[in-house]
Amino acid sequence: MIFPVISRILLQRNQYIPVFRNIFASINFEVNNRFISTPTNKQIRTYISVPNGLMGYIDQKLSGFGENSPNFQVEQGLKRAREELLNCLADEAELKAMLEENIDPEMSELARKDLENLEKKSKNIIAQLIDLIVPKPEYDAENAVLEVVPGAGGLEASMFAEEIFNLYMAYVRELGYSAEVTELSRSVVGKQSKFSSSTGITKGSAVISGVNVFGQLKFESGVHRVQRVPVTGNKSDRLQTSTCSVAFLPQPRELKIELADSDIKFEYMRSSGAGGQSVNTTDSACRLTHFPSGVVVECQEERSQMKNKQKALIKLKRILYTREFNEIQEKVSKSRKLQIGNMNRNEKIRTYNFNRHMLTDHRLGESRVVPNIVSYLSGGYGFSILTEFKESLEKLDIGDKFEEIIRPFSSS
Repeated sequence: MIFPVISRILLQRNQYIPVFRNIFASINFEVNNRFISTPTNKQIRTYISVPNGLMGYIDQKLSGFGENSPNFQVEQGLKRAREELLNCLADEAELKAMLEENIDPEMSELARKDLENLEKKSKNIIAQLIDLIVPKPEYDAENAVLEVVPGAGGLEASMFAEEIFNLYMAYVRELGYSAEVTELSRSVVGKQSKFSSSTGITKGSAVISGVNVFGQLKFESGVHRVQRVPVTGNKSDRLQTSTCSVAFLPQPRELKIELADSDIKFEYMRSSGAGGQSVNTTDSACRLTHFPSGVVVECQEERSQMKNKQKALIKLKRILYTREFNEIQEKVSKSRKLQIGNMNRNEKIRTYNFNRHMLTDHRLGESRVVPNIVSYLSGGYGFSILTEFKESLEKLDIGDKFEEIIRPFSSS
């Protein structure tokens, strides 16, 4: 096979290159044994790197497709990419054989340029294969529920939780999503504060709606840590470490959970509260007990018994959906090398160091420095850092899933 750059030179010179003689005898393709190897030379590096197990996975996958396979597009995509990748490997072997024949410097330089082009082409092919092989995330298209709860650190943790909650509320609105605060329980930290807020929260919740919300925000779940002098202290005080837990959970637009009436106990009672029309006068409040799960929910927000019953059922379905989601994520995280995007509340993912004005993402092992971290938490510098972290984590997550899929087909 003649290559774009070299072929033009050969036509001009009208040369017949004897170095192609017996080239294919030197190529060692052992696809059936699930690996591919090419001649190596200490002076000539390997330009094309095929992930171990990839060809074995493709062969096994293609052998499982039938004549009327519903995955026709996937099958054709795998076939085409496999053929192109094998052609790249054959081309690489030919060019490296030419270099080993000590051809003149001009031809050698052209061969190396062709090898570099092959390297870029093979990387694009492997990227296409990864896109075909790694399944699309199941929940990414859903809306999301944001929950922020203070962790270790007392009142300082409550204030940090509020700052993080406000940061994400500003972030999701910047992304074009709508955000509705559903719960915001406040606590007073101190009257004098040198930071962006003087109050803290014991819990903050919001429903985020839009397109691909959960897929955009899922990597932000985990424990966020702050290192700074306490807001009620002075410059001579030591740095204190506080934490808060952030969770982004998928909220489906339609809850497809079937509930049998025989599994639910309905109880009606009078609403409790400070008083008012219909309070403590009618049995409008509703309590549901789900026997299989043991979940108990109550609703007394509406005056109508029927409306409270409907809202209680929705609450119950959301709780059961979240439990099902968490069970799936737990199974996935146990089988995966990296704990990325598994919404683990106990996973320390990010540290905000106020002395250095630095943000560190522990999953990536990367840090970013901002002019003023207080302004950053207030949205003063935009959200490009969060976007960069998200893109890097997404690539790492896809690569992790890809390795997990092809690992059983790897050669020892």
